[in-house]
Amino acid sequence: MSFTDRYNTFLFDCDGVVWRGKNPVLGAPEVLKHLISLNKNVIFVTNNTSKTRAAYRDTFKSILGISVTDNQVYSAGITASLYVKRRLKPGEKIFLIGTKGLSETMEENGVDHIGYGCDIDGSYFTDFVDFVPESNVKFVVGAFDGYFNYAKMAQAYIYIKECGAEYIATNVDMNHALNDARLLPGTGAVLEGLTQSLGIQPKVLGKPSHLMFDMIRSEHNLQDKSKVLMVGDTLESDIQFGINSGVDTALVLSGITSRDMLNQDTSVNPKFVLDSIAELLK
Repeated sequence: MSFTDRYNTFLFDCDGVVWRGKNPVLGAPEVLKHLISLNKNVIFVTNNTSKTRAAYRDTFKSILGISVTDNQVYSAGITASLYVKRRLKPGEKIFLIGTKGLSETMEENGVDHIGYGCDIDGSYFTDFVDFVPESNVKFVVGAFDGYFNYAKMAQAYIYIKECGAEYIATNVDMNHALNDARLLPGTGAVLEGLTQSLGIQPKVLGKPSHLMFDMIRSEHNLQDKSKVLMVGDTLESDIQFGINSGVDTALVLSGITSRDMLNQDTSVNPKFVLDSIAELLK
C-alpha cells in the first residue's frame, strides 16, 4: 500500500525535511504540491520559534513555491502563545524569554508579555535585593533568546519561585542545526541554567511533547490517528513526537540523522526510514 493510500494527514518538520537553510530538499516542492492536489491534510510542525505564521507563509512561498494557510503551520511558539492565551485572565501576563518573532506571535494572539529584548539591568546578585516583580505574571515562557543573560535568568527565577508563575518551554532541544556542517547550542542549552537552579523541569509544549499534536488534532478534527504520519529528520524530537502522539512515523535521512546514527540509537524506532520525502510518492 502506498503512503498516499495509507494516510490522510501528513505532519512535516521543516528544516532538514522540506528545506535546508534557504534551499528546498530535492523533490520536496513536488511532493507537497502532489499531496495538496490529493486533498491530503498537509501540516507543518517545527520547534523554531523565530517566525510568526505570516513569516512562515512567506518562507514556504519563497523556498518551496507553495501557499499555506495559518492553520497549516504550528511552531512551538504558536503553540505556546495559544496555550497561555487560553489560560490567562484579563490583566494577567507572561514573562517571555524569546526572540522578536516569538514576541510578535504573542502580540498577534493578544498575550501581554514582559521580558523581551536586551535587559542589561542587573548583572550581579546584589542588583536584585530591591527588585520588585510586576504583578499578575502567571507564566514564564522559555524559548531561544540571543539576549538571554543573568538578569533575565534571575527575574524568571523570581517569578517562578516567589510569585508562583508556571514554567513552560517551547522546546528543550540542546542543539540547533545551522547548516550541514555546523551545530550550535539550542533552546535547551539556553534554559538549562534556569532549569537546574529551579530544580524543576518546565512543561514542554513543542516536540517531542504530545501537546502540540493534541492542539492540531482538536483544531483539524483528526479522529483516526492511524491515518496520520509524522515525517521528521531527528529521532529525539520528531520521531519521539510522533510516538508520544500515537501516530506512525517516518525518519528522513536528508537532515540531522544519518544512517550510522540511526543504527547506533535503538531507543527510538521510526516505522519507516526514507532517504528523503521524495520517497513518499513511491
